[in-house]
Amino acid sequence: MVQPLAFSLNRAQPEALVDQIVREVERALQRQTLHAGMRMPSIRALAKAHGISTFTVVEAYDRLVARGTLIARRGAGFFVAGAAEGRDTRTAHPGGTLAMGPAAAEVTNAWLLSEIFADDSIAVKSGCGWLPDSWLDEDGLHGALRSLSKGPGAHLAHYGHPHGYGPLRQWLTRRLGELSIDAPPEQIVLTQGATQALDLIVRTLLKPGDTVLVEAPAYCNLLAVLRLAGLNVIGIARTEAGLDLAALEQAAQMHRPRALFVNPALQNPLGTSLTPASAHRILQCAEQHDFWIVEDDIYRELAPAGTPSLAAMDGLSRVIYVSSFSKTISPSVRVGYLACSREMAHEIARSKMVAGLTSSEINERIVHAILTEGRHRKHIERLSDRLTRSRARLISQLQSHGVTLLAQPEGGMFVCGSLPDTAQPARELAEAALLESIMLAPGEFFLAHTEPCHWFRFNVAYSDDARLFRFLEKAAAGKWAA
Repeated sequence: MVQPLAFSLNRAQPEALVDQIVREVERALQRQTLHAGMRMPSIRALAKAHGISTFTVVEAYDRLVARGTLIARRGAGFFVAGAAEGRDTRTAHPGGTLAMGPAAAEVTNAWLLSEIFADDSIAVKSGCGWLPDSWLDEDGLHGALRSLSKGPGAHLAHYGHPHGYGPLRQWLTRRLGELSIDAPPEQIVLTQGATQALDLIVRTLLKPGDTVLVEAPAYCNLLAVLRLAGLNVIGIARTEAGLDLAALEQAAQMHRPRALFVNPALQNPLGTSLTPASAHRILQCAEQHDFWIVEDDIYRELAPAGTPSLAAMDGLSRVIYVSSFSKTISPSVRVGYLACSREMAHEIARSKMVAGLTSSEINERIVHAILTEGRHRKHIERLSDRLTRSRARLISQLQSHGVTLLAQPEGGMFVCGSLPDTAQPARELAEAALLESIMLAPGEFFLAHTEPCHWFRFNVAYSDDARLFRFLEKAAAGKWAA
């Protein structure tokens, strides 16, 4: 039976609505008006009952799941956790790596949002984070699958190496060498996408309560991974040239962080890249204050030549390099990788085996076949040209409909733009847009500490639609509810 949750919210008090919901749910548990196993109201039902945005409920449920108060069951909803389900599911193994239980590993803010947005009936997916199938290397996938199926003695049924498929790691050694990153195969670990690489780094290097620095704004899935790991997350403003270096220095002195997570090339969501001077200063700060740098570099193939790499400048001494093939070949193959020192690679491979055993060698063989077939570079050139044309067209359309750019992107998939301060907050507008079958990504999703804002991240491949621009024009004029 669904629990009605009888409580009231006070918009006049300074406490955020999310905090009020979390407090009231936990009080109901203490008063035993909520019991283990009870099903909670759906996100939409609770939002409607209290006249609030579904995004507010998503964030509250996300926090309650992370605390162990609720559990999420795919396709069934949210339930009050039992004693065993509610306790911290992370356990240490002898190497010092944190292994995270299945509930914590599955439930992220991005997953909760997918329950609302991952709907084929949505007409305009301007806020999504992927490219259309037709933009990716589908021909390469088909060819690789045919080649793999016909290969003699392929031995496809075994688990594979803990570090991943050897020939692909050897190819990556050569590719990273082109970027001036010296990473022999034993210093490379293949993963199920870049997100798993980030998660394994968190499990290996960090413990609950550690402080980490992220960009503001930052990749939203990264923020979810860090929150679920119980880390103290501090945002450092991302400027046109890179990080706000004065703020970085101040945060390093005040908080003594264990790690900094940064996108050097075509940062998600802004689309800007670090300058060489900014990259050099970041490395100096890390050395002075003794913290790791995790370089999330998944857009490198789409970036202009000469865009600086922290790993190339550091030599993988203090930098852990992360990338993947999701944005250029296909997200369906789930093949990413990380490169780091030999000792760290060994520890991360142990974490990978504890968390989920080996990654898929079949998928890694598919990617290797595509990369060595000889047409991948041409595919990247075509994709980059297509993104350039679509980005220019989108920027022109956004500006003509009352949207101001947060930054001038240097390439890639995304453009960030803001409506006037007189418009409704971005989360409320995203709610209204969804009713018109338009998916938007409000800026709050990319901030470590959510606060009302007026900007969105737009995907250049999904935003060339008159319905989107009509909605934005109406929103900019303050007439979105008309």
